[in-house]
Amino acid sequence: MQKQSIKQQIDLPATIAKSWRLLTESVYTKQYMFNCEVKSTWAMGSSVIWQGNYQGYEAYQKGNVLAIEPGRSLKYSTFDPNFGLEDVPENYIHVSYHLKEKEGFTELTIINETFDGNKERLAHIRQGWEMVMAEMKKIMEAEKS
Repeated sequence: MQKQSIKQQIDLPATIAKSWRLLTESVYTKQYMFNCEVKSTWAMGSSVIWQGNYQGYEAYQKGNVLAIEPGRSLKYSTFDPNFGLEDVPENYIHVSYHLKEKEGFTELTIINETFDGNKERLAHIRQGWEMVMAEMKKIMEAEKS
């Protein structure tokens, strides 16, 4: 398996506690993650389900919590069966969130790892997360005002 990763960073105008809720509560994820709600207990090994409807497309992704330090970091796997890929480990994406409190904001680092060697898929993921991060920032700015 050839591991590839992208690392992206954004400063959110919010506390770590608020930023953590943004990442883990479906009331927020639905606003920035292409109308998908996340469902999980956020316990180590628990399932992570993303569900929603985006522009007529029925979205569904599944995975598991791989590592968690509430309020600090989270790593989960995710697989979208709608892309026609086989449900095998190398087709799962690993997503990591790392939060660091700065003065007046939270630095959020997001790392996406793929294992299938597909550079086009990685470019698609990068583009999607750029859109997601812009929406995250807008949500936190609106809540701050």
